[in-house]
Amino acid sequence: MKVVKAVASIDKLTLHGKRLTALSMWEKGKAFIAAAILLRGKGGYEYVVLHLLCQGIEVLGKGYLLLSDYHTYEPQLRGIGHNLNKLVNKIEAASNLTILTEKLKSEFDELNTLYSKHLLRYGTSFDILHDPKNINSKRILRRLAAILRLVEKSGFISRK
Repeated sequence: MKVVKAVASIDKLTLHGKRLTALSMWEKGKAFIAAAILLRGKGGYEYVVLHLLCQGIEVLGKGYLLLSDYHTYEPQLRGIGHNLNKLVNKIEAASNLTILTEKLKSEFDELNTLYSKHLLRYGTSFDILHDPKNINSKRILRRLAAILRLVEKSGFISRK
């Protein structure tokens, strides 16, 4: 049996195709965050909850950047990688919003360090030495919910 692979080049996407790609990232990011909230509510393993939260922030944020200016930010996404601080700095510059207040920075920095080093995703000695329930994320979730409401009410994220 012959397998046919179809790969769309980003360079060949129309403006509409690029917008749909960015919207897909935005929606996937929201879904990762929703999954984190649901899993936490069901008493799920907190390391997985935290990983889903961070992955949601990453994908949602990258989707936002692509929606704001696809041609500018698409080449920069690899350089941002899994560094949520770099991502938030780009989003703050693009949106003129302050995302991280002083109270949130230490909580966010801790999550970023763990996420960027893949300590939330894979089993390591870190898991047995640190109780994940001591890793704060409630303020981040509240702030994220407020930002999502603001962005979606603004009409910036239209499905057209």
